[in-house]
Amino acid sequence: MRPPDPAFEEHRPALERLAYRMLGSLSDADDVMQEAYLRWCKADRSGVESPRAFLISIVTRLCIDQRRMVDARKERYVGPWLPEPVVETVADPARRLEAAETVSLAFLVVLENLGPVERAAYLLRRVFDYDYADIARVLDKSEPACRQLVSRAEQRVQDRRPRFDPDPTEAAELTEAFVAACATGDMDGMMRLLAADAVMVSDGGGKVTAALAPVRGADKVARFFLGLAKKYPPELEVRRVRVNGLPGLMMVLGEQIVNVLTLDVIDGKVAACYVVRNPEKLTRVAV
Repeated sequence: MRPPDPAFEEHRPALERLAYRMLGSLSDADDVMQEAYLRWCKADRSGVESPRAFLISIVTRLCIDQRRMVDARKERYVGPWLPEPVVETVADPARRLEAAETVSLAFLVVLENLGPVERAAYLLRRVFDYDYADIARVLDKSEPACRQLVSRAEQRVQDRRPRFDPDPTEAAELTEAFVAACATGDMDGMMRLLAADAVMVSDGGGKVTAALAPVRGADKVARFFLGLAKKYPPELEVRRVRVNGLPGLMMVLGEQIVNVLTLDVIDGKVAACYVVRNPEKLTRVAV
């Protein structure tokens, strides 16, 4: 077996973060990384001045193509589509995956509204701090065109979500209060946690039972979760985990993961509840 290439391994964390942000799927990101590695190994590197820039160009272009296939799959998807979560146990932070570093599920959900090239331009500029000349080389476009892509993407992101700076402590407190309200059937307590326009998005992918459309409004979201809590069997275990680096919950029944939940907190209120139930998106989650 060929030993790992040192140059590729040096830049692997950044490449994985880019691929995951582009695709919202760890399995798709893995496919891109494998193809990028093969291309790197076969490439004539005599004229490569910056391995990092060269590799990011490869990964970005592969991701744009893969992203188009992801979008095609989404058109046939049953119910709402959520990104694949990166889940780590609170007790074992050493298992943290680089791919999810500093990226919330809420941010990935907003990025789903961008086209593949627009998404690439935005991430290269705002997340990876590329200048426009470098973005133009990666995307094979003019600098003015890249500026327009980034500007349009940034406006669409801002329209959907002005900021993405959740306080982990606040998020943890609200998550605990959410669990307590569900466990005790506290409707008033749940209503105090939720923003008036709160939304619940459940992704079952047609594989398991899930809401086929987002549930909107604090009253409906509260009733949804309190009604659901009454139906859970007593042996259901609720575990505290971290979902994409932020506090979350994992429901486990025996050896089966039922779902993974994370709350999007804005200004001290729960603005959104994301529930991933599709088993195919939970295959990497350790029980």
